[in-house]
Amino acid sequence: MSLPLKPGSICRIRSLGKDPLVAHRLAEMGILPGMEVSIVRIGPLGDPLEIATEFGQHIALRTEEAASLDCEVVAAPLSALPLDGKTPHRVHRLLGGRVFRERMAAAGLKEGTVFTAEGGPPFRLRLPEGRVIVLGRGEAEKVIVSRA
Repeated sequence: MSLPLKPGSICRIRSLGKDPLVAHRLAEMGILPGMEVSIVRIGPLGDPLEIATEFGQHIALRTEEAASLDCEVVAAPLSALPLDGKTPHRVHRLLGGRVFRERMAAAGLKEGTVFTAEGGPPFRLRLPEGRVIVLGRGEAEKVIVSRA
């Protein structure tokens, strides 16, 4: 699977691809198999991508370079996932400002919270205690989740 093209997505790199020139260039930039990278933002026409490594580096990649990466998705925005209402997910990270994080915490959604979700938009999140939280598309893009 290539790098997911949604801001907030986090993936673990399995390989740098089959093209030795691109793989060498990526390795020179510090992108190596086994490391986790996250998509920070995408250029206006989809090119370039800004990625952040687990070591705090921010690197701009062309879409061709990103497409050559073989990645395993670790976490992705809630809005980017197929939701069936049965699969449990865990909040990996909340993007956004202090007010957004406080509002989500008041609703019962914080890092580590397990829930099931369906719909979209609006996204209906069911917490284990039975509480339902309804999020719009913009809010769902700021909730980064992984499988529980």
